[in-house]
Amino acid sequence: MEREKQIQEILDFVSRHKSSHASRTVCARILGDSFMGINDEAIDELRVRLPKADNDELEACYYIIK
Repeated sequence: MEREKQIQEILDFVSRHKSSHASRTVCARILGDSFMGINDEAIDELRVRLPKADNDELEACYYIIK
């Protein structure tokens, strides 16, 4: 359950703060080379890929937004 909460908080943060350094860093880590900027498409892709991220990567992303 904690994992789901972290994923939702990351998605909420990125959605609200699209131009922040933290959001760009999270997207670059999770989306990699396909990341071209934060828009609705990038957030949708983040929503798909975050649950597949390993625990260490998810923790790192959560730490970035906090």
